[in-house]
Amino acid sequence: MNGIIVVNKERGYSSFDVIAVLRGVLGMKKLGHTGTLDPEAEGVLPVCLGFATKVCDYLMAQKKEYVAHGRLGITTDTQDIHGTVLSEKPFHVTEEAFRSALSGFIGEIEQLTPMYSARKIDGVKLVDLARRGITVDRSKKKVRIYEAELLSFDETTGEYAIRILCQKGTYIRTICNDIGEQLGCGSCMTCLVRTATGRFTLEHSYTIDDLRRLRETGRLTEAVVPIDAMYLGCRPFSLDPGQLKSIRNGNFLEPEWLTPCEEPVPEQFRDIYENLLGDDEAKCIRVYAEGEFYAVYQKRGRRYRPLQMYHEVDNELNRLKKASAGQNDSDAVANDAQQVGTAADNDAAEQGFCVSIGKFDGLHLGHRRLIEEMRRTGLPCMLLSVEPQPVGRAVLTENECRALATALGIEKYEIWPLTDENRNMSPEAFVRDVLIGQYHAKKIVVGEDFRFGRDRAGDAVALRAIASSCGVECSICPLVIRDGRPVSSSRIRGLISEGDVAAADALLGEPYFIEGTVVKGKQIGHTIGFPTVNLLPPAEKLLPPFGVYRTETTVRGTAYRSVTNIGDNPSVHDGTVHSTTIETHILDFNEELYGDTIRVSFLDRLRGQVAFTSLEELRAQLAKDIASVREQ
Repeated sequence: MNGIIVVNKERGYSSFDVIAVLRGVLGMKKLGHTGTLDPEAEGVLPVCLGFATKVCDYLMAQKKEYVAHGRLGITTDTQDIHGTVLSEKPFHVTEEAFRSALSGFIGEIEQLTPMYSARKIDGVKLVDLARRGITVDRSKKKVRIYEAELLSFDETTGEYAIRILCQKGTYIRTICNDIGEQLGCGSCMTCLVRTATGRFTLEHSYTIDDLRRLRETGRLTEAVVPIDAMYLGCRPFSLDPGQLKSIRNGNFLEPEWLTPCEEPVPEQFRDIYENLLGDDEAKCIRVYAEGEFYAVYQKRGRRYRPLQMYHEVDNELNRLKKASAGQNDSDAVANDAQQVGTAADNDAAEQGFCVSIGKFDGLHLGHRRLIEEMRRTGLPCMLLSVEPQPVGRAVLTENECRALATALGIEKYEIWPLTDENRNMSPEAFVRDVLIGQYHAKKIVVGEDFRFGRDRAGDAVALRAIASSCGVECSICPLVIRDGRPVSSSRIRGLISEGDVAAADALLGEPYFIEGTVVKGKQIGHTIGFPTVNLLPPAEKLLPPFGVYRTETTVRGTAYRSVTNIGDNPSVHDGTVHSTTIETHILDFNEELYGDTIRVSFLDRLRGQVAFTSLEELRAQLAKDIASVREQ
């Protein structure tokens, strides 16, 4: 069973309890919820089933709405009515004064994490310290409150009800506590109901007993929201049945294999749709084969690449897993996936991380296989990237790596500097003190060619043995092979340096790009009828060799076809040596962009740099280049 069930969590159940009970009700193990609720809280708790656990990250990020009841004049150690009373004070607060205090919480605010929370400090949960009577210093974190509404207020009893719309990770009981501090009389929360997560509301939800009754009457599927209801903004297409193997193998799809189809999502599930993909949604499609929803694909050039698969991919990694692990290990993988989202409203570090370490310059197909394996665990994911490449050699800059890693589902991206001390660390110390001690690794994922430690003495097998002795699981992923050779950053850098950007794109999984600020150039393009924008790239960025390229330029969120020249202006004879320039003519675009940040994605090399004898020759060749791009 694949899809989403919206549970109306009842008081007395923890979020983990809900998952445990649902396993029995549904008769399946692969489950994950999308936002922790305290045992005394009630309300909306979306639970993802089967392949739908892949949307947990998206759903966690959605806004959450709560209705909280509280009482003035009382403070407790837990900030709710269930804790030990710390103080009781008289209050003389008008509704107007309360409303004014509440309005001050709208926007970005700072919250001090309560001691009674799951956040960990030095590996110990704050709640465990609090129960032993220990209070420690905590840092504040920023959260955003989108709406704060007073629903009711009794000036006599000090009882109130408020509605809060906020981002994940917000402690509602802390808001109640802080309102009391502002009013000078104290306050605590007495009741909390989560009324919505994104577009999922109480109206969409079922209690555990409701689900049991549906199961007994054979109507359980009525409660399951199909995965494709999350992607209604992506146009639906049917795949040619003869190409079923292509989609099962996770390959690119050709447009001629696809036929537009009528909306497959039943009407009753369409009101929960919310754009999970942002600006990328316009480039994405839903693909169905033999009536089954298989995947979301994103347009790349004329073809479509898989963005998210919702079926078992018949690729080399899965075949090796099945052959070597057997059914018991398959169950273990499923159990890992059950933990997706078990602490969505706490900092990721509170739960520990699934960590991978390596040189992540590029985030190519090999790295993406590691990330795919990491995300199966349900743990927050961290990439620990060995010190960046030297100036002029980076496929992706550090900032670009961080942004792309986040888009791929990585919560944390850290740099591991290659100092003398770090180079000389023993394999055992690195695993014990760094991966586990410093970065809180609960699971480690590496490639089979991984080496580490003093004189690169440790390999992937040694890493797994050391981690196992510390009680931490380590997965070793096989190399990704393309054209008989492993995919690697050095191979990709070589292809880019040779100008074979199309081959580099295939290994990266998406086009190689240069992102930078538009600066003023010599404006020669304007004089010959082909205006260009001049890009100032980051100093550490690897540039393809001089020549003209077919590109796609993203300006203010919109992608345009373009032609890009990298060179030193050999056609401009003014007696001086010219620096390297990146000049792009954007087709069907003629707006001022000075100072804007744009992205130029390289799709193919059209030709090398040529020294023309006249501007007329240059104009004629540019016309041919542009015509060639239009034909693509």
